[in-house]
Amino acid sequence: MKKTMLSIAVISIIGGTSAFALAGDEPTADLTEINQTEQNNTEQQTDSAADESDRITPEQAVDAAKTIVDGQLDEVELDTENGRLVYEVELDYMDDDYDIKVDAYTGEVVKVDDDLLGTGAEQQVAISIEEAEQTALSLFDGGTIDDRELEKKNGRYVYELEVEIFDEDGDVYIDAESGEVIHVESDIRGYMTEGNSSQASEEQHTETNESGNSNEQISSQKAADIALNHVGKGHVDDIELERENGMLVYEVEVEYGDDDVDVYVDAFTGEVIYVDH
Repeated sequence: MKKTMLSIAVISIIGGTSAFALAGDEPTADLTEINQTEQNNTEQQTDSAADESDRITPEQAVDAAKTIVDGQLDEVELDTENGRLVYEVELDYMDDDYDIKVDAYTGEVVKVDDDLLGTGAEQQVAISIEEAEQTALSLFDGGTIDDRELEKKNGRYVYELEVEIFDEDGDVYIDAESGEVIHVESDIRGYMTEGNSSQASEEQHTETNESGNSNEQISSQKAADIALNHVGKGHVDDIELERENGMLVYEVEVEYGDDDVDVYVDAFTGEVIYVDH
């Protein structure tokens, strides 16, 4: 593949987001340094614990993103993700665009919503797609896989598998490193076999007792505070107490701007166990 040189320049600062866009089709080897002259309130809060000099460079962010997808750079910009300052790196790979969020201080790839099956990322996970499908289907008496994706959320790889059963369909999320079932959508949760539900419940009680956590349930307000702190902005639009894979959890819907996110909080430990964007 012919290597190209890309020239990156600061073209605008809109709402506190510094954008670095392609300045033509000329090839390049390096990215220019950030020349950010102002920040919005969210970035100022995020930067309060660290100086700008502690950030990684745009070039380092692109290098980190390319460990996930070795594509052609389209754009890199400074943005926020759930209150965290990140570089959003857009790469073109096999005629698809991938938006990869890289922590601006640690260089960790924290989020890739796009399907990573068929990319180098698929070779980095411990659990294969076939193993993940078997795990998802084992939860039900019957059912088929309609769609499958590999994503990276909250710093970990996750398989998102759409299961159809009795004319209903819903997503099952499975940790691509451990094989753990993270979340089953409510549309198909009622079709889970009783044995699976009972086993999940028993395992959760055992883990809680061994960890020494209190059996006292936290309040819905406490769960809301935890969810808001995790997201870093917005307001709570709805909160429900329900059982997820044998665990009693609060499902907290947080809205911010035109976006919303569901945060699942353990009703006893207060741990954020899953975030659905």
